[in-house]
Amino acid sequence: MNASGHLDDSQLLAELDISPERSSAWDRLLALADEFAACPHAADDVRWQLPLERPDGSITFAYPIYSERVEQAYRALAQVGAVSRTYKWMGQPTPTLSDEGAPLSVADALRLATATSRGERFGDGTIGTAVADGTLQTVLAALAAWYRDQPRRTA
Repeated sequence: MNASGHLDDSQLLAELDISPERSSAWDRLLALADEFAACPHAADDVRWQLPLERPDGSITFAYPIYSERVEQAYRALAQVGAVSRTYKWMGQPTPTLSDEGAPLSVADALRLATATSRGERFGDGTIGTAVADGTLQTVLAALAAWYRDQPRRTA
C-alpha cells in the first residue's frame, strides 16, 4: 500500500489470476474482448425495463437488462481477478479514458472494472454507461493485451 493506504499498481496486478485453473475464464475474456472490438455497441447490449404499474397500484423502478455478452464479460472479469476485493474504489478518483484512444494501463483497467462492477450495486445502469462510453471495451482490450503477453504457466 502507498502512504495514503491505497493499493499500488503492483498490488492490484497481483490479484489477477493467471493460473491454469483460470485459463477457461481468460479464454472467455479474450473472446469477448475480440467480439467487443469487432462490434463495440450491439443494439441489445443494454435495454431498459421501464417502470410498470402493478395491479395493486404500486410502481416498479426502471432497471437495465444487459445482453448475454455484457453479462459474460462481467463474470469473466470477476473470475480472472479483475474485480478487486481489496481496492477501495469508493474513496478513489475513477480513472478516465483518453480522448485520443490511448491504451489503458492494466492497473487502471482493474480500477475501472472494480468501480463499474461494484457501482452497479449502488446505481442501476453503471454497467450500461460503461458499455455506452467504451469503458467496458477498453477494459477488456487492456486485460486481453496484458494476458496475451504473459508467459504461460503449467500445472
